[in-house]
Amino acid sequence: MADCFGICTEYGALRHVIMGRGEGYHRDPARVEIVNVTQADTARSTGHPGEAQLVGEFAAFRTAMEQAGVTVSVPGLAPDSVQDQTCPRDIGFVIGDTFVAAGMRVASRVEEIEGIRHILGDMDGPRLHVPDGVCLEGGDVLVDGPHVFVGYGQRSDAEGAAFLQAHFSDRFTVVPLPMRALDEGEDILHLDCAFQPLGLGHALIYPDGLATLPDAVRAYDWIEVTRKEATALATNVISVAPDHVIARTAPDCARVNAALRAAGYKVTEVAFDAVPGTGGSFRCATLPLSRAAA
Repeated sequence: MADCFGICTEYGALRHVIMGRGEGYHRDPARVEIVNVTQADTARSTGHPGEAQLVGEFAAFRTAMEQAGVTVSVPGLAPDSVQDQTCPRDIGFVIGDTFVAAGMRVASRVEEIEGIRHILGDMDGPRLHVPDGVCLEGGDVLVDGPHVFVGYGQRSDAEGAAFLQAHFSDRFTVVPLPMRALDEGEDILHLDCAFQPLGLGHALIYPDGLATLPDAVRAYDWIEVTRKEATALATNVISVAPDHVIARTAPDCARVNAALRAAGYKVTEVAFDAVPGTGGSFRCATLPLSRAAA
């Protein structure tokens, strides 16, 4: 029997996830598209991360996930228009029992979903596709019980939130969250770079990155991060259980990881530097397909 899609929180025990891949990264340098400020800064200062580093870091990440009891699937190689498959979170996401194929902002990621079709084909559940002309990426969609938080800014637009409202309002309250723009002095690529609900009633949050803070966001017990910590993607952990997260081993994440432990979480730290050099971290590098009810 095929597995079923099932995501109703960001932190129920993770059962099945698609993890990014390092193999094939920038295999044709002539086709590489710089798609965010972090990538541009990394390329200018140290050069793009190498495939070998990515492969090694993903291997350690996969080991940590499997030790936590998670089934891990990996994309196949996408078409040549795609030169980076490290962050499958953005190309699709699950809300309830439904898989939603995202609407990608940048051309080099449009065909990325081809690399996971063989995995999706083994899953049962309804499918939706974001309409042409609407931008909505999975890093901007967070599901927590009655709420679906939908960020919009650099990579998703307000029409994406309206699309989810139209399809899921019978089961969820959709909460649009505009993010501060680059010209306002903030670089928030996706919502999960500034906000993430956790399983013991907390949320990791960089409040200055959000243009509004509605009651649904204020209801959490905040673990606030600084701008420097947000830049290091300290909010971008992945929950493998309500009280267990995987987070970066990095100096600028150390204080936040300690705060998580003090709040009652088991924190598994994994060295993960190459993907953050492209603008993402553990949440970006995973596309959860099913979780247990929290």
